[in-house]
Amino acid sequence: MAGKSSVNRLPPVVKAYIQKLLREDRHTLDEMIADVRARFPNEKAPSRSALGRFKVGFEQLNEKARQYREQAEAFVGALGEDSSDKTGALLVEAVSTLTYQAAMGAHENDEVTIKEVAALARAAKATMEARTLSLKERQAIERAAREKLLQEQAAELDKSVQAGGMDEEQAMFWRKKFLGVQ
Repeated sequence: MAGKSSVNRLPPVVKAYIQKLLREDRHTLDEMIADVRARFPNEKAPSRSALGRFKVGFEQLNEKARQYREQAEAFVGALGEDSSDKTGALLVEAVSTLTYQAAMGAHENDEVTIKEVAALARAAKATMEARTLSLKERQAIERAAREKLLQEQAAELDKSVQAGGMDEEQAMFWRKKFLGVQ
């Protein structure tokens, strides 16, 4: 089993800076190494090959994120801005897919560490919580929309009664039948 990347072993501030340089996509590997050495003289800069391998993985991850973002935007474009529950569901599916891919990658290794198993378990739990939250959010939105509709209908009914369009007995009939008011 391959060891942990030398880039991943760097202090978080150095790794974050390397990721920033990769996102900017303006420098060669040699320029990035020189920049890291100049900015962090007390830290050992990664080798050119380690940085190259890290860049490949970083670009693959960014490409997947870009694809998921494009899919979400396509959903919004096709279904309208009110489809946030559908784009949220797409995001949950994306996380599920990534978790599954990570689990399969861990399974293919001959040795899976307890740390990797724990990380996969946390990812799976977070995915399930996201699915549950998405359902609860949709239900809350539906309840709020229903309550708002009932309030609007009650206001319209009151206007009709006040305008003399119906008597109180008719108004009570409609309140009971459609608004559920007793």
